[in-house]
Amino acid sequence: MLRYDVTTNDWVIFAPSRALRPHQFQRGSEKRAEVPSGTERPCPFCPGNEQMTPPEITAVREGTAPNTPGWKVRVTPNKFPALRIEEANGRTEEGRLFRAMGGCGAHEVIIETPDHNLPPALQSPEHLALVLRVLQDRYNDLTRDARFQTIVIFKNYGVEAGTSLVHPHWQLIATPVVPSTLRRKHAIATQYFDQTGQCLYCALLEAELTARQRVLVETEHFVAILPYASHTPFETWVLPKRHQSSFRWVDPSLLRPLADVLKTVLGKLRVGLGDPAFNLTVNTVSRGDEGESFFLWHLQIVPRLTTPAGFELGSGMAINTMLPEDAAGFLRDVKE
Repeated sequence: MLRYDVTTNDWVIFAPSRALRPHQFQRGSEKRAEVPSGTERPCPFCPGNEQMTPPEITAVREGTAPNTPGWKVRVTPNKFPALRIEEANGRTEEGRLFRAMGGCGAHEVIIETPDHNLPPALQSPEHLALVLRVLQDRYNDLTRDARFQTIVIFKNYGVEAGTSLVHPHWQLIATPVVPSTLRRKHAIATQYFDQTGQCLYCALLEAELTARQRVLVETEHFVAILPYASHTPFETWVLPKRHQSSFRWVDPSLLRPLADVLKTVLGKLRVGLGDPAFNLTVNTVSRGDEGESFFLWHLQIVPRLTTPAGFELGSGMAINTMLPEDAAGFLRDVKE
């Protein structure tokens, strides 16, 4: 069957006849083992190795000096940045079809814990809330730079998800342009709002709460769902019940309830699927749209259980071998 993703205007192919059973998505012998800090090479994110990173931008500390141990969360520029604040953002053209612009932007690493082997699924809700607050603070600080149009907050967990260091960390990249994928999502949501007067994502959340088949966690303030047209097995969204377009404006008092739901979701994925690699992104609007009503900010968690092959790369269409209602039912039964 095919299902239509109203948020991207794409069709997703579902092929459950090709699917493994939920427990067979577990990595088994491939499950990542804890690696004692320093056993292979010094970890630049571990306490005592602060000199191995660029000087910190900010940190949550217990009265210690910058760039020394004693921190709970630490933020530094990426040592190998995709974009740099120091670069100009001027544009150049070499003929009609060759356009370029300076590599202006920001690329930061948020080292979320001093513990080398403490992934977010095992962190306390209090500490997860602290990390979310630091992410929001960095987002808000970078929005003050008028050159930056979009700020993408993301976490890569596991080699299959693109991480190169085991030590738990997030990343943040600010860009001088709005990436086309985000622009397309926002355009689709804007069109729906113009036609109906309602936020597309709020309508989608309401429909999922009515259907109940794909709801994983529901609390007073947040809901975790496996969307109807999930592009990958066990893709999960965490959405707020209160409409808000930007992560920038989330009430800090709601970050702890958000941390509770995030910990539950990641814990279920860890136990149920054998600690899979995943990508986690904060989906929010771009500069200038923070006060608009067409979008609902949310977290998107994509476990890396399958590899896109020729058809997906050639067509841009996803093939999902696990129906989201089956995946949601499996995860609901998982005991953390």
